[in-house]
Amino acid sequence: MKFETFPITGEAYLAGYFFALILSLGLTLYLIKTIRGFNFFTFILNRLPATTGESVSPFGGISVILSFLITLWLFLILGLVDARNVNLFTALTIGVGLMLILGIYDDITQCPAKIKLSAQIVIACILYFYGFQIDRIGNLIELGPFSILLTILWIVGITNAINLIDGMDGLASGIIFFSCLTLVFVYLERDIVEASFLAVILAGSTLGFFFFNLPPAKIILGDTGSLPLGLLVSLITLLPLNQGHTDEIYYLIPVITLLIPIMDTTFSFFRRILKGVHPFSKDANHFHHRLKNLGLSPIKSISILFAIGFYFDLTAMVPVYRINLIPNFIPIYFIFIIISVAILIFILHRAENKQSNDE
Repeated sequence: MKFETFPITGEAYLAGYFFALILSLGLTLYLIKTIRGFNFFTFILNRLPATTGESVSPFGGISVILSFLITLWLFLILGLVDARNVNLFTALTIGVGLMLILGIYDDITQCPAKIKLSAQIVIACILYFYGFQIDRIGNLIELGPFSILLTILWIVGITNAINLIDGMDGLASGIIFFSCLTLVFVYLERDIVEASFLAVILAGSTLGFFFFNLPPAKIILGDTGSLPLGLLVSLITLLPLNQGHTDEIYYLIPVITLLIPIMDTTFSFFRRILKGVHPFSKDANHFHHRLKNLGLSPIKSISILFAIGFYFDLTAMVPVYRINLIPNFIPIYFIFIIISVAILIFILHRAENKQSNDE
């Protein structure tokens, strides 16, 4: 299925952002008060494995997802966006709804990694046949039968990248917010309407939650939030490809905006394989854990990671506003990224070695 593009006014963008932000603030605050109160809901909740002994609820992602979906459908019903976007919104709602159910189930039961991964692949296949596909890279490489494999890798990879960095208060929600802002600038500059609108709504929904998620968090995403939010980011970045925007930049920008979770997930994947454990199992060797082990406070740790992510976001904006640079820029830029990442890893290792020697 090909999702057609229809005009959306600037007023709709602004109204959508602020409506999603306010709705997310209200829903998150209501959820916090409901969970902290004593009622039948909390009586059941406090007996679940995911919440026993925890001071905050891991179901905060519900408010983010609800504010996003409510905003989309309300704007469609009110005619603020074209009614013909119903197919796109339906596909998003089905995919996000299924991933939300998986996240809630995982938070309640702590389901095995194999089951969670299998369910994610099934959801990715459903969305592939809905039209979220990577069919070609640029004007040179036709993927053919490898299209579905690369698409599943993209959807499942980004979904788990967001899920795996959600180990420190404010980190995952902050990364998603800044990534969405970068995508908005990129897509608006290229007149990619629906993807930019979705990114704006998701930014507002995430920011409303982010205020309550900063350390010390009053509520956290849990898998209930991180899985569907990671899925949403992956689908927003796939939408331009469906609409015929297949230049290399539309693969480059999402990778750069999500470089921290992608790097963290990649390193974790190979680290666990080398240790002989399941690649999607949990451990305490992510970047945010290592910064915390250096004695940095949670606020300082996430601030450092935000600053690094913002730095890469800024560098990735160069080809967006100077399109004539793209043909020769991308190979050079990838070398620049590799060198930058190597320097950052070297600095982290050096700090860890210095701490070990001091001890």
